[in-house]
Amino acid sequence: MADSYQALIAEQWPRIAALYNEHADKRPVMLIDVEETAIHAFPYQEFTALLDAASQAALAEQYQRAVANRQMVLFVRDTQHKIFQSYSLALD
Repeated sequence: MADSYQALIAEQWPRIAALYNEHADKRPVMLIDVEETAIHAFPYQEFTALLDAASQAALAEQYQRAVANRQMVLFVRDTQHKIFQSYSLALD
């Protein structure tokens, strides 16, 4: 994960992990909003409903792999730079 959001994710990791762990039984999709520095946990079905068909298919594949490998899916939304990037991150 060597990109411009690596430092932000590392800095916010305690908050990301804590929120994920609060909802771990539901295996949420996580979202960090760069402008607001807000972190959200969404039920998979609710999050995927917001995406177009191609993105839904890509997320379904990524999410299944993440769950099988004990990972979370985290999206970074940077509206200023028009970036919407996903990551699969290992759970501790």
